[in-house]
Amino acid sequence: MVDSMKPVVASVVGVPTDTQWGQVLQTPHAYGVVEMYSPDGIARTRGIQLLTKLTRIFDTTPVSLSALSDIAETTVNEDVVSLILLVPVGATLYVVSRGSGAVYLKRDSRLARLIDGTGSLSGSMRAGDTIIAATGAFVSALSREEIIGSFDHLKPHEVAEKLTMRLHEREGSEGGAALIFEMEQPVADEALQTAATPATISPVPKTGKRTIFIKHAKAIGRRVTTVETRVRLRRFVHMLRANPRFSARHLVTYAVIGLFFISVVLGVRRQYTVKVQSSITDAVAVAQHSFDEGMALLELNPVKGRERLTIARDTLAPIVAKKSRSPEGRAAQELYDEVVKNLTRAMHSIDVSPELYFDMGLLKKDAKATDISLFEDTIGIADAIGKTMYTLGVANRNGNIIGGGSGFDGMVHVATYGDKVYVWTPNGIHQIRLSDQKAVLNIIPKSAEWGTITDMAAFGGNLYLLDTQKSRVWKYVATEKGFSELFEYLNPDTLPDLSHATNLSIDGSVWLGTTNGVVMRFTQGKENSYSLQGMDMPLGKRLSVYTHDELKMVYVLDHEYQRVVVFDKDGLYMAQYVWKAGFQPTSLVVSESSGKLFLLAEGKIYSTDLK
Repeated sequence: MVDSMKPVVASVVGVPTDTQWGQVLQTPHAYGVVEMYSPDGIARTRGIQLLTKLTRIFDTTPVSLSALSDIAETTVNEDVVSLILLVPVGATLYVVSRGSGAVYLKRDSRLARLIDGTGSLSGSMRAGDTIIAATGAFVSALSREEIIGSFDHLKPHEVAEKLTMRLHEREGSEGGAALIFEMEQPVADEALQTAATPATISPVPKTGKRTIFIKHAKAIGRRVTTVETRVRLRRFVHMLRANPRFSARHLVTYAVIGLFFISVVLGVRRQYTVKVQSSITDAVAVAQHSFDEGMALLELNPVKGRERLTIARDTLAPIVAKKSRSPEGRAAQELYDEVVKNLTRAMHSIDVSPELYFDMGLLKKDAKATDISLFEDTIGIADAIGKTMYTLGVANRNGNIIGGGSGFDGMVHVATYGDKVYVWTPNGIHQIRLSDQKAVLNIIPKSAEWGTITDMAAFGGNLYLLDTQKSRVWKYVATEKGFSELFEYLNPDTLPDLSHATNLSIDGSVWLGTTNGVVMRFTQGKENSYSLQGMDMPLGKRLSVYTHDELKMVYVLDHEYQRVVVFDKDGLYMAQYVWKAGFQPTSLVVSESSGKLFLLAEGKIYSTDLK
């Protein structure tokens, strides 16, 4: 009897990737093959760690098959796809497999599969016997015929070269690996029978643990079921055994078919999971690149920086919405949170809760503000329902009644300029002088040219009317005795459609809000395109615009999205003030010198600080 085996060993290793890796283990006392899958891209690192651990463990030879099984159980982790360990002890070979690999025995010209997937066995080998231990990727890539055809009386290292070339030619072989273990020296121990009957390698004897488990299971079954139930169950089992379709042979066939379909489903699911994880990884990489670019550009070019941050956010949003718990999903969520935090900061998006600044009821019972106009430190306020005019100091909040009565029936619009407040009514435009509260009715009489007057504004002492019915901006020039005749502000060759305009504001150019989501600007009677840049979210449809010559910015009240969006006069986004749904202001005025933004809502004046 020979005390030790002298095998000839060769290895086959496929092409590794960041996520799939395979390798062969060779130590003085043990051999093996391993395949790793790591979706986080460190499969090689995990694999080397496993091989290092096994090398330390096999510093001494395991004394039994159960000891080798324990080693496999304690070293397998979630990254291991296949792990096969071989330990020769005298003339006996111990083999343990975990995962999706396979173990073959080649004897003469025949090849038999000893283990498919998880299993354990031991047995004696004879001279010329060859064990092929292969990972799941190797088995999937090469057929049985290709494996047996590679031998052709060649030495193990020559066979390994042929199999390596074939493995590298196949798609989907990443992570594949195989160990070729040939028994070269004869042994005096009992040899295996022919490879056609691989059962000569003895399976692992049943351990006492399994018997104890079955006894416990039966005992529990007796406690939770009645005698009658157990009798029925025995009759049912007996009936199944009596039916030829439920013979042991048929049951094995059904089990094999079931396992086949389960393996197919699991394989498809795994491929889908890998595909999804790969797409998430790619998306995170793209978003990370956009995020890094955006952060670098914020100081040099805020518009471009915010655009890149917005791209990063929009790239990750669909992934985050699925709430994946995979490592890739968690990485996407972490990056998304970081992008949103920095984008919010870069967008200067300020959540506000406008506070009540002045209630008109303090000046007159049931008074309601219906329109407002600001000049320097004075807000002119119209109460169309109460037919009363008011002023309010921005700095001191002093409110005064300055006029009203029957001559102010139907008043709608107010414009404040200098020492005067102008009020538009269907019968004409009235003037109220603030110094003595003297009113001059119909300082500008009603004109037959008027259509639907939607708003009125004052600039440089002149008055401008927005006529949405006739798509005109009417202009009245201030004179020593009052105002001139009606003029058209727009050039005769300019025929814009102003039917969607909502309000009028002037800083030397005429600005119009609209109900179709754009801000219009006219300079010296001609349209001067105003292009908005750098927003993370487009404006809504209904807009009101406010600016004047002493303001550096243009303020747009976005009725649809409950916010005021701030642009410079070249159209570059600067900031936005956002409030909760339910607060619905109808118009706004702004005092940059006082740092206040005023909103008219529910007949009262609200304010929030500019930041």
